[in-house]
Amino acid sequence: MQIEIVNLTKLRIDKKYFQKIGEFILEKLKQPKDIEISLVFAGDARMRALNKKYRRKDKTTDVLSFDYQDKINPPQPSFAKGGSPSSFFYRGGQGGILGEIVISIPQAKKQARQRGYPLKRELSELFTHGILHLAGYDDEKEKDYDEMIEKQEEILAHLSTK
Repeated sequence: MQIEIVNLTKLRIDKKYFQKIGEFILEKLKQPKDIEISLVFAGDARMRALNKKYRRKDKTTDVLSFDYQDKINPPQPSFAKGGSPSSFFYRGGQGGILGEIVISIPQAKKQARQRGYPLKRELSELFTHGILHLAGYDDEKEKDYDEMIEKQEEILAHLSTK
């Protein structure tokens, strides 16, 4: 499993930590061993632009997931590269790039303060949530949301023991 991590902010990110938990989550979800994910830490301006372009919502958000598995031509340009084509390529079938997750650092900081969490915990939750979306979980309907949050909490409980 490969997890490319790109930090477009000034916040210091422990990339090894996110690689480790990303690999753990993907294994827990029984994803292929040769799967690839791009994780991007961004600011609110970039998140707002992405949210407006891809979800038609003109506001920032905490996390966006872009699933590449069902697409012959994934969205271009890659967000991890700040607008240039992605270094990943779609191989189809098993493996290949699962997708790209973009997390807003300002939104994560705000939510962590509101919940009384350390920022690392909030970022871990958002990363887990993003991976679940890439693995096929949805949170649009209440039933699906409940199932997704249950799986998220299960994974996070395992992470806290590591």
